Amino acid sequence: MGTSGHLTNDVLFAIKHLSDWFPIGKLKGVGRKLGGSYNLNIKVETSQGEFVVRVLNSSNTEEHLRYTQKAFTVLGKHGVPVLNPILTLSGDPFVYYREKLLQVTRFIRADAFKYRPDQVRASAQMLSVFHQSLKNTIAGPDPSWSFYRSNDYFKNAIGLLKGMSDIPEYELYKVEKLAEDILEAWEKSQDALPTAILHGDWHFWNQLYKADEVYRVMDFDFIQQGKRVHDIAYSLWAIYILMPGYSKTFDELFIKGYANLTDEEVKILPVAIAKVSLFFLCQSAYSSTPKEKWRRQFRKQMPLIQWLLSDGEQRMYELVHGKKEETILEPEDEESDIETNIEADLESDSESDLEELE
Repeated sequence: MGTSGHLTNDVLFAIKHLSDWFPIGKLKGVGRKLGGSYNLNIKVETSQGEFVVRVLNSSNTEEHLRYTQKAFTVLGKHGVPVLNPILTLSGDPFVYYREKLLQVTRFIRADAFKYRPDQVRASAQMLSVFHQSLKNTIAGPDPSWSFYRSNDYFKNAIGLLKGMSDIPEYELYKVEKLAEDILEAWEKSQDALPTAILHGDWHFWNQLYKADEVYRVMDFDFIQQGKRVHDIAYSLWAIYILMPGYSKTFDELFIKGYANLTDEEVKILPVAIAKVSLFFLCQSAYSSTPKEKWRRQFRKQMPLIQWLLSDGEQRMYELVHGKKEETILEPEDEESDIETNIEADLESDSESDLEELE
């Protein structure tokens, strides 16, 4: 296998003792780091095959991991192909070593997301099955970190940004006014929206595919109870921001692939997507380089937020109920065309945005 360079000594030591904790055979080699920026994922080979060691982010907790394991059991019974962690010799889904939580999964050979329409449709269908499978599951502990935030998070982050001299005042003023509209609309919608157990990070790179069907669902670090429209909105946000050249078809495929959206969910979807964009803008307040992160996120997220709040409701309605006489995705006014606004920034920023998703 490849080298194990750039791994800390404690991680290397833990890997060398995996067979003491997990029934995976004798270690033969340590391979490369795999994708993902939230957890450290390392491929290893043993006498029983290939595996992935997951050194979990410090935000993970034993309580949340045990709850997630219970959800895996339910999902498996309903045919959702989760990437299950291998249990330790004592029956736990993790080990705790030197203040680090470690898990081991099998290394799965399958296709990554390749921007194929059938993959988008399959992802939406699987998300619907995911939500339906857990509909009778009781809520567990919230993750220590999440993309699904309360209104207070946004208000506090904007307050912090106001105290930073490097953030342009006129840009922050625009964001604050839009945030007020987004958060008010979201708050008013709560009673009418279905609650579900959320995956919390459902995007196309968190699934593996075979024959363009979802073969494995991965990365359950953010599973929690919330309004199920968030998972749908998060996926659509990924389409609009990370692949705007496909947005005119992929948003339709995803909406139609997800079964049983309520009228209330369709109506609030633009606000829910805008709320995801607002989250990435507000994360600038907690960045080590807030000015740079704000500059990049403002350039990418603001065109999407403005389009969603002006034309998004009509777009979502037409995707579900059919187009009206006038189309809204090819206007003469460049300012309302989401693809025109965002695509210019795709090459330079999509890779770093995807890292934030992972």
